[in-house]
Amino acid sequence: MITQQNMNKPFVYTVISGKGGVGKSMASINTAAMLSKMGYKTALLDVDLGLANCATLMNEPVRATVTDWINGQCVLEELPQDASGISLVTAANEPAQANLSSELIMDALDQVVHFLKEYHDFVVIDTPAGAGEMALWALDTADIGTLILVDEPAAISDVYRLCKYVYNIDPEYRFASIINFADDEATAESTLNRFNTILSYFLQKKSHYLGFIPASKSVKDAVIQQTTLIESEAESEVLQELEFIANNLIALAANHEQSQLKPVL
Repeated sequence: MITQQNMNKPFVYTVISGKGGVGKSMASINTAAMLSKMGYKTALLDVDLGLANCATLMNEPVRATVTDWINGQCVLEELPQDASGISLVTAANEPAQANLSSELIMDALDQVVHFLKEYHDFVVIDTPAGAGEMALWALDTADIGTLILVDEPAAISDVYRLCKYVYNIDPEYRFASIINFADDEATAESTLNRFNTILSYFLQKKSHYLGFIPASKSVKDAVIQQTTLIESEAESEVLQELEFIANNLIALAANHEQSQLKPVL
């Protein structure tokens, strides 16, 4: 397994979903928190412009945003703020802050990611739902796109259409999947198998399984309490599954270093 000591290059993964309400930001926060607990320097970049909620879910006031930096109200080094051991960066915290050209914002975010990669092993990018400009920028920036799947026909259909759109741009793009709100591992694997059957039949593609987050009261409680699952002392089963996901991300990072492959949109 790749270790913090021999990890030569940072690994960037984007967390994305076809629709809202599937626990995307919760998954972003908690996989980042687990990587941090395991000793990896981890940054979390929330690029849901004007509707960012990673800071809210961690009960953290946003001190400075990327749009503040663009407007000269802070310096780049002031953007990351410590949140549960994670370096949290918010692109824009109010809709009015996002009233800048997308080209300007994405250019600034490129510089932010470059800055974060200098000091972190992992950079997690939490995106808006769907396939808008910001989501596509995040996928292009990442070494892999992480899909959040739930066992719901509409949600699976939306993720499929998202993948189809991305594959039309880059047929070689790599996706992995986290199954959220699953009752158990068998249910999670069944959800992914059904999704992969659709991908394989229509697009001849397959998404890599990272793991699942259980449908647990402790997960709901952590969201209500605005804290990570680690800090809320969630059930051991939930934390074990998070660690499983983190170890799979670490393995992907190791394979990425060996292959030197990066998807390009």
